[in-house]
Amino acid sequence: MTSLNNVKKRKTTYYPVLIIGAGATGIAAGSQLRQKLGLKEFKIVDRQSGIGEFREYLNEISEKYQLASHIQLNTDVKELRWIEADAQWEVTLQHLVPGTGDLSTRDREDRATASGRESVYLHEEVVRAKAVISCVGILVEPNPWPSSIQGRNTFKGDVFHSARWRDDIDLNGKDVVVLGTGCSAAQIVPSLLKEPYKVKSLTQIGRSAPWVMPRLSEPFGRENYAIYAPTVYKWLPFLGFINRVLIYLLVEVIWSTVFQMKHKKWRAAIETQQLAMMKEIVPEKYHDIMTPDYPYGCKRRVFDTEWLPSMQNSKFMLTNRPIQAVDGKELILGADGKATSGQQRINADIIILANGFEATRWLHPLSVYGREGAALQEVWKQRGGPAAYMGMAVDGFPNFFIAVGPNTANGHHSLILTSENTVSYILKMIKPILSGKVDRVEVKKQAVTAWTEDVKKDLEKTVFVGCRSWYMDEQGYNSTMYP
Repeated sequence: MTSLNNVKKRKTTYYPVLIIGAGATGIAAGSQLRQKLGLKEFKIVDRQSGIGEFREYLNEISEKYQLASHIQLNTDVKELRWIEADAQWEVTLQHLVPGTGDLSTRDREDRATASGRESVYLHEEVVRAKAVISCVGILVEPNPWPSSIQGRNTFKGDVFHSARWRDDIDLNGKDVVVLGTGCSAAQIVPSLLKEPYKVKSLTQIGRSAPWVMPRLSEPFGRENYAIYAPTVYKWLPFLGFINRVLIYLLVEVIWSTVFQMKHKKWRAAIETQQLAMMKEIVPEKYHDIMTPDYPYGCKRRVFDTEWLPSMQNSKFMLTNRPIQAVDGKELILGADGKATSGQQRINADIIILANGFEATRWLHPLSVYGREGAALQEVWKQRGGPAAYMGMAVDGFPNFFIAVGPNTANGHHSLILTSENTVSYILKMIKPILSGKVDRVEVKKQAVTAWTEDVKKDLEKTVFVGCRSWYMDEQGYNSTMYP
């Protein structure tokens, strides 16, 4: 292993295009570079030990477009620095001990501190690229266990985040606590209450209730859909297309009505319907806890058909009492939001954090330095928050493009659709660079400013302003949603 302080000088490798991230968007960028531009010289780097979430499908795409030789895993991008004289990006890569890139940045640094940097980092490499496409995801860096909890570092059990699942921890016969009531928690809880798990008890702790919807893509029941849909769509693919079109049209109707602040009657109708459904399924003792105190759609909705019925399980308990302190393997819960008096103690062998991600820290922990050494994070800080023209380009940072950047997500549609369209647009910007017609492409500051102001103004018309959510930072700046 080579110390970072004693890295040997190597010949600088050059790539016409460097893609950061081998998730769905990175694979889309790579496949379109080959398919649309016929480019054979590019590199996709990813800090993790494997490619993104939908692995079987993405592996098929990678094989179809011959991307395997372009993908470099266990490689973290530490820094991007624009070299004005050469009109290129200088990229500092950190080669990681295989598997350590699957950890969060915080956990990697903790390991490096405890066991030495050589336990995480092998060596650094500096490469050059004419253009860089950031395909860094939004939900990447998990939120930590809340720092307000007294004695949290003295907990005697195991703690892990849902996005960093620990298969090596035996849950059988254990008192398990799930922290959170969002989409991840709604998937985890019913699964843990079924085979092959045999938990002793499962306590779910949440701050606020989500709006829960049945799944849209299971028209004939979940079991039947899972059994027959793959075969039907294989032989009659147009039915799959029709199903997707119908879902598309349905959610567009919901967006243009329920998600707009002015349509209170539409929103009230769907809220009444969903509350009635919840109360039919969930035990009465949880009705108050499971009643949202904010408008429908303001926070991310939960689409699920198993979570609510699982609350009838005798091993399950739901509470909105906050964790105040830790005492060995006991959690001390305080009063809930309705001034319930006294404290409550519950046993916890294992805590699973389903408390979300650092979604508003765009590109974190990547450092990007543009013209005259300007730091992108500092530019965003001075401007009040992350913003980019069409979510993909910032003035002062030539030939640097962000796929799925600030204000590109929405509350009703697939992000895959957004990322594919964004990548297609970025390729139009890259094409003249690769052909040598231009040396650099850079958006104008006034274009970024005008775009950002339009987004802010239009967000005020949507339901997203009706509550505090993970879409916003601590100052209430919404850099996530596209209105």
